[in-house]
Amino acid sequence: MGKIGIIIRREYFTRIRNRTFIVMCFLAPLFFAGLVIVPPLLAGKPGAPRKIVVVDASGIPDSLSYAFIFKDTLNLRFDYSYVYKGLTNVESAFKDSDQVSILYIPENFMGGGDTTQNHSIGLSVILKSTREPGFNTLNLLQSVLSAEVQRDMMKRNGISQRVMDLTLKKVAVDNEVKGHIGISEIKAVTGLIFGMVIYVYILLFGVLVMKGVVEEKTTRIVEVIVSSVKPFQLMLGKIIGVALVGLTQFTAWIVLSFAIIIPVINHINEYKTDISQHTQANMTTGVAIQSGPRLMNFDITEETQKTVETIMSIPWGNLIPAFLFYFIFGYLMYAAIFAAIGSGADKNADTSQFSAPVTIPLIISIASSASVLNDPDGPIAKWLSMIPFTSPVVMLMRIPFGGVMVWELLLSVAILIVSFLLMTWLAGKIYRVGILMYGKKITWKELGKWLFYKP
Repeated sequence: MGKIGIIIRREYFTRIRNRTFIVMCFLAPLFFAGLVIVPPLLAGKPGAPRKIVVVDASGIPDSLSYAFIFKDTLNLRFDYSYVYKGLTNVESAFKDSDQVSILYIPENFMGGGDTTQNHSIGLSVILKSTREPGFNTLNLLQSVLSAEVQRDMMKRNGISQRVMDLTLKKVAVDNEVKGHIGISEIKAVTGLIFGMVIYVYILLFGVLVMKGVVEEKTTRIVEVIVSSVKPFQLMLGKIIGVALVGLTQFTAWIVLSFAIIIPVINHINEYKTDISQHTQANMTTGVAIQSGPRLMNFDITEETQKTVETIMSIPWGNLIPAFLFYFIFGYLMYAAIFAAIGSGADKNADTSQFSAPVTIPLIISIASSASVLNDPDGPIAKWLSMIPFTSPVVMLMRIPFGGVMVWELLLSVAILIVSFLLMTWLAGKIYRVGILMYGKKITWKELGKWLFYKP
């Protein structure tokens, strides 16, 4: 173990003193913090102000007109000065205005115009702009108009106000699993994040092991090293050393990311509070921002409580230990394979034909994430969480949903441990031959022969 320890220390300190390693320790947290901080800020910003000039050609009386149902929002201002000026005149007046849109209500809208031709009732309006107004603007207009039309149609058919309110109210479907009400999307995102971390870690540092082996073999350094240690000890020391480098880097990323995010998060919450207060103020004046009643019925406290309950219902006692286990053993198994591939190549270009098939199971585990997250207890998810080449990613996607049985988890763990030992033993047999083999282009057949060479 003493010689392996020396190799581990050499691999570890050589790599963490590398300038690229130090730079990435700081750049990656900045990038990650940007992904966390920037989207909420952008989502909370109201965007460029836009004036919407309403033009009504429907001929519906003012008391029933749909032209006056809109209220100003954070970035939209409605102008009713040109309601009956005619579309041609209004288009001429605002033809050079980039931040002005014209909301045109046509003659046949809701049976307007010639009331004797009720068969020509229209349910569409036109928003004319010189520049794209954006999805949020279109969605708001559509939501307000749809809610108002639904109310009017029910009134015309003698439906009471109480029935209208109940009809237009959105029905909530609470997802209750084992007595806990939760939000499935949060569980899915949690599983996907944990699975993606393992996927990236295995690929990033497994390939690093392979390139390190090829580099030492190309520079003939390995000939000096194997004169003092056995090839298997060299391979194992290199794999463990790079694993420690990866753990160090991930730890640095997590600590620095939180150090950047936490001081900023309070400012984001304060900003969101201001936006929410502004929105609530507008809502009390009658702004409708979704289909249903004109006043939006949205309980922030209830949504927050559901989110907290969902997070608390995730089986963290199983997820964290499982993450650490699959994180380590998944890497060790793949790193042994990558080391064996690197030992048979004279240059990095020769490794591509062998490394691509090795990474296919990992790619499959990510490609199947939609199926796994949609049905975490389905046959596809269960089989992929047992296969050792896909289980490190897929099992981490399943655990947050809480449906993984103890025997399933133990069986998956046992299969991965046995596979790790088997792959390490096979990789060691290839490594001890390939590490000193030069000038011969390797093939799958050649690698198979190396398995049966006797030392």
